[in-house]
Amino acid sequence: MKTNRKWNAKWIWSDVLENEKNVFYYFRKNFDLNSVLTDCKLFISADTRYQLFLNGELIGRGVPQSQPFYQYYDEYDLNGKLIKGTNCLAVVVYHLGTLPDTRGGLLLEIADSEIGTIVETDENWHIKRSPAWQQNTYFYPGNKVTPFQEFFDARLEPIGWKTASFDIPPLKVSDPAHAGGDTEGFSPPFIKGDTGGFLFWPPQHSRGFQQATIVAGMIHNRPPCAGPWSKLIPRDIPFMKNENVFAKKIEKIDESLQLANRSRPFDLSPGLSMVGKPIKYSKVENSDNLLEEKGVTIVQSSLNHKNLDFDGIYSPAIVLDFGRVITARAKISLKGTAGSTIDIGYAERLIDGHFNISMECEFADRYIMKDGEQIFESFSWKSFRYLKIRFLSCFEPVTIDSIQAVITTYPYEEKGTFNSDDELLNSVFEISRYTIQLCSNEFLMDTPWREQAQWLGDVALVTVPAIYSCFGDTKLARKFYLQAGQNQHPTGMISNISNTVNHDWLHAIPDYSLWWVQGIWEHYLYTGDEEVIHHLYPQISRILYAHLDYINNDGLIEDMPYWTFIDWADVDNRGVSTAYNAIFYETLKSWGKIAKFKGDSYTAGLTEKLMSNMKANFHKNLFDEKRGCYADANIDGKFSDKISEHGNFTPIFAGLCDDKISQKIINKIFCEKNNLKFTEAQPFYMPVVLQALDKTENFPLAIDLIRRRWGKRMVEKGATSTYEEWYQNGSWRDGDFKGFLRTHSHAWSACPADFLIRRLIGLEILEKGCRKIKLSPKQTNFDYNVIFPTPLGQIKVDNSNGEINIIVPEGITCGHD
Repeated sequence: MKTNRKWNAKWIWSDVLENEKNVFYYFRKNFDLNSVLTDCKLFISADTRYQLFLNGELIGRGVPQSQPFYQYYDEYDLNGKLIKGTNCLAVVVYHLGTLPDTRGGLLLEIADSEIGTIVETDENWHIKRSPAWQQNTYFYPGNKVTPFQEFFDARLEPIGWKTASFDIPPLKVSDPAHAGGDTEGFSPPFIKGDTGGFLFWPPQHSRGFQQATIVAGMIHNRPPCAGPWSKLIPRDIPFMKNENVFAKKIEKIDESLQLANRSRPFDLSPGLSMVGKPIKYSKVENSDNLLEEKGVTIVQSSLNHKNLDFDGIYSPAIVLDFGRVITARAKISLKGTAGSTIDIGYAERLIDGHFNISMECEFADRYIMKDGEQIFESFSWKSFRYLKIRFLSCFEPVTIDSIQAVITTYPYEEKGTFNSDDELLNSVFEISRYTIQLCSNEFLMDTPWREQAQWLGDVALVTVPAIYSCFGDTKLARKFYLQAGQNQHPTGMISNISNTVNHDWLHAIPDYSLWWVQGIWEHYLYTGDEEVIHHLYPQISRILYAHLDYINNDGLIEDMPYWTFIDWADVDNRGVSTAYNAIFYETLKSWGKIAKFKGDSYTAGLTEKLMSNMKANFHKNLFDEKRGCYADANIDGKFSDKISEHGNFTPIFAGLCDDKISQKIINKIFCEKNNLKFTEAQPFYMPVVLQALDKTENFPLAIDLIRRRWGKRMVEKGATSTYEEWYQNGSWRDGDFKGFLRTHSHAWSACPADFLIRRLIGLEILEKGCRKIKLSPKQTNFDYNVIFPTPLGQIKVDNSNGEINIIVPEGITCGHD
């Protein structure tokens, strides 16, 4: 059992009492060393995120976002980074301020293996709220990580504040009219510092660095007793990898009138969404240089307004296409004039051929230049394919050296592969695997574009199995299961989202808790990690016992409260829901196995009894003989009018109907020519449909569905990652088509990344850690080569010209058909 780290450092912040939103703070500390130390570690945590600098050099970014009662901290090896003499630690901390139960804070400590603590955060640190970042910017409420537009004014950043030679200015208020020096058009008040440059302060913060304030605890101030951060967890995943890339092509260059958005002055999206005209009055020269590092691009706003007969200022804009959706920070290197402004917009797609982010997901940044050469890199990453850069009030030429995207993503290794002579299937697999990569950062997310939220069911049902098959990584999945388990509602259900606190128990999705339980058992089988089961068994048990209150006299779940979701599809979940009961039945299998592993004979016996009752009554309560298939639900003894793939393939998936009935249902829905109206499963629920077809020896039909749905509806429409639903411009979820934006980067739609590896080779894991497996490779009408990574090595299956060859690593016992 791991012991908690004992901290000497204290949580610190400013003396501001209220919880501020969207604020950046500077922290700094000089310290002296008599000699170079070779075994120093730095430990750091922050609420919400930090950038760490040592002697002016960027050391790292963090921490993984989580609940404050499950707060992560990072560790850095400082070997070779500390110097003899004066060292300077500088930290930018961003506090989001919109997440429940949080407040701003920084915790940092440097410890040597022999000397002990060298530096720790306390009241001797200096802190200053950054005037460079504007606080009151547009807020998109659906996003859990980067909901605010970022406004950064480079004129207001203290020059040299990250270095040891920085002279902290005295605490005083300055009158700009008497401060001396040339303001060069700067609007905020400023102080002339002792560093040879100008330090600019906004009116409400016309003061310098001040003494930090220790965050108090109820008993004492030592972590984890101080503040809301009651449990400190060492980072259990690697740091993200970063890669600088150029755009693939220039999508558009135009100019538009520079007009103030007076109704929403802090929202950049309307201006960025303006449809411009070809360049006439402004200037964009040598734009092709933006696609590689070979020369400069010159940009300038129109100057015609200086002729009083001309009406308006025209601002040039460039739309760059990076070829596919990426998760990245915008990075712009340029030479400009103070006060010139760049607005940066981020979009996954174009709408009717135009850049438009004004209707939804208004993600944008603003950079106000200082004089001379400079680099702007956004603090937080965004998801985008198209980057629009609009130049405002650039009345002097702006020389752009480069515009790049700094891709940040989880450092997977591509260990699992699917290759075939069917190019459409290859493309489906590639967009699916790439989407899993897109949705993997310091947490697993539904989409990096809209919510950036670690949704429970999305990850457990689709994302984690695909991670095993494509990358063989276990750390990020383990983090997800443990992190999600920390946020269980009083009702027994797990919170929908786990990379933040969620108190909304009323809208918890109970079927997501069921997928989570199934995923924990599968995680154990794949990894052999017993600790996860031991750690989460209390939460698992609470989910089971919470369901007992809704079991009727027939042993079926009836009138399940909260938000019974199933899928974004027109499924009837009232009364006795067919799909929900089948999911519950499948989950009982996992519960029984987990209970036996734990030696909990009572719970193991209870699950067997529940399964027996359900199987005895399921078919007669939910199968509609007249229609020859399962109704979506039984409401007070009457069958629902609705029929769905969910209600019919989930019983097959769970083994609640025999082979004869299963094939009858499959023929009824997919093979027979009839007027049966049924609801299609959306991409999220397709793992259930595809696995049901596989279990009933209808694998060719499963492959045909992949070709028809992912191939025709995504790949052939130009998708480079998987759409949220089958359609990108709307949804049939309520029975009628309604037009609204669907994401182009949804991991819950990427199940072919797992299916085309695991199910194609017929893999069944029989003993924990993949020590014993069974393989039943499919004979198909296409040749394929598959690699499935396990903790013990790679399983390789090759099917060429009807001959199947299998290679299994040492340490794995394999039986196969």
